Amino acid sequence: MPVPFFSASHQLSIELAEPVVIIGPETDAATGVVRGEVELVLSKPILASSVVVKLVGKSHMLWPEGLGPRGSKLYHEKTIHEQNIILHSLPEDTDRTLPAGLHRWPFEFLLSNRLVETIEDELAKVYYYVSGTVHRVGMGTVNLRCRRQILLLRALSWSDQALATHSLANPSILVERKLPQCDATIFIEKSMASSGTQFPITVVLAPHRKHVHLESLSVLLTEKRVYQLPEFDARRGELHDYKLPFHSAHNIADTSMSAFAPPNDVNLINLRRSLTTKNAHIPLTATPFQYRFVFTLPNCVHLNHTTTYNEMHFAHFLKINIEISFPQEHEHDQDNNDTKVEEGKKGILRTSVHLDTPITILDCRLKEDYATLPSYDASQHDSTVDSDDMGDDDAANRSSGFFLCPCYLEYKKKCKQLTRPEWMTVRQNIITPPPPYSCKC
Repeated sequence: MPVPFFSASHQLSIELAEPVVIIGPETDAATGVVRGEVELVLSKPILASSVVVKLVGKSHMLWPEGLGPRGSKLYHEKTIHEQNIILHSLPEDTDRTLPAGLHRWPFEFLLSNRLVETIEDELAKVYYYVSGTVHRVGMGTVNLRCRRQILLLRALSWSDQALATHSLANPSILVERKLPQCDATIFIEKSMASSGTQFPITVVLAPHRKHVHLESLSVLLTEKRVYQLPEFDARRGELHDYKLPFHSAHNIADTSMSAFAPPNDVNLINLRRSLTTKNAHIPLTATPFQYRFVFTLPNCVHLNHTTTYNEMHFAHFLKINIEISFPQEHEHDQDNNDTKVEEGKKGILRTSVHLDTPITILDCRLKEDYATLPSYDASQHDSTVDSDDMGDDDAANRSSGFFLCPCYLEYKKKCKQLTRPEWMTVRQNIITPPPPYSCKC
C-alpha cells in the first residue's frame, strides 16, 4: 500500500490524552500526569539520531518602566520548569535510518503539585507546552519540530491526609460583632470560589434599641498584585478594587415566628439602595434583619486567580462594611470611637461593622464543583453548563448562575472536541477508572 505524501510541516505531531491537567495544593504529595504520543509520518526514509520530547514551563513578564542598569529591557522571559525524555536514540555506529511510514513513541510526564499553575495576567504569564524534536543527520538537514500547549490548573482541594485525619478546615467564614446598639452576624458560605461565579453572603442584624436603621452595605473585593524579578532586584505592587455586582437577595427569617413578631420584610428596591447609597435608612425592628445576598464575582477578564508564586503573587481580600444609624440616648454614645454624628441631623449617630478577610479566587475554568479535585473523566465530561453555555449567554447566566467569559467558553469547546481516542488507551495500557459508586438499596 503506498504511503501518502505529507509536507514537512505535517510530518511530526503530538497527540495528548489530557491537554488540561488539574493539580492540587502545593502541600499535597499527589502528582498530575501528562501523557501522549509523538507521531511521525514519513513519505520516504530519513536519517535521524534521536527523537526527544520536552515538557517546558516558562514565565514571561512585561516591565514598562524598564529593567537593567539603563532601564532598556522592557520584558523578561525565563524557563521555570523542564523535563526531557529521549524516545528514540541510535548510536553513530548503527544504521540510523527511519523507514517510510508511521512511527509512534508514547511518553508520560509526572507533574508535581509544587509547579506554578498557568497564569494569564496582562503583565505576567506562566505557560507550559510539550515539544517534540526529531534530530536529523547530515549537512544542511533541518530538524523536525512540533509543539502543543498544556493548560495547568490548580484546584485547592483538601488533601488525602486531611481526609484521613478528619481535620478538614471549614471553608466558610462566620463573624459576629456585638455592639451596644445592635448585634451583627456575617456569614460567608465559601472562602474559595471561581471567578465569575455567584458569591453568597448572609447578613443578620438584631437591634437592642428602637429606631436603629441600616444605612448602607458595601461589599468590596481587593486584588493585590506583586511582581518580582530577583535577578534584577525589581519589585512592583498594585491594588485593584472591585465592587461586587448585586445579583439577588432572599429573606431567610423563620416564618413560624411571625405570630410573635411581624417579619422584617424589606423590598428589593430598598435592599438595592442599601448597596448603592449611604442613606438607605432601612428600619431594623424587633424581628432580626436576616437576608442572604448573592453577588457575582468578576470574571477573568478583570480578575486574576489567587497564586502563591513569589514572582507573580496575587492575593484577594473581601471587605464588608455595614453602617447603621441610631438616636443618641446616652452621653457615652458620644465617647464611642466607632460612631460619629451624622451631618445635618443632630442627635443621630452612626456606627460601622467592618470585616476584612482573605479569600481564595480560583481560575474561572474551575467551576464551583472543582473546588475539590475531580477525576480526569469527570472534568472532561462535566455537563453542568454544557447545555447552556454554547447558546444564549443571558439564558446560561440565569440557569446556571455562572458568569461566562471568553476563556471559559474556549475551554469548554476544547473539552468537547477531545475524543479521548481508545487506541491511545489500549496502546499505553491506561487503566480506565471505575464507574461512579451507586446505591441500589
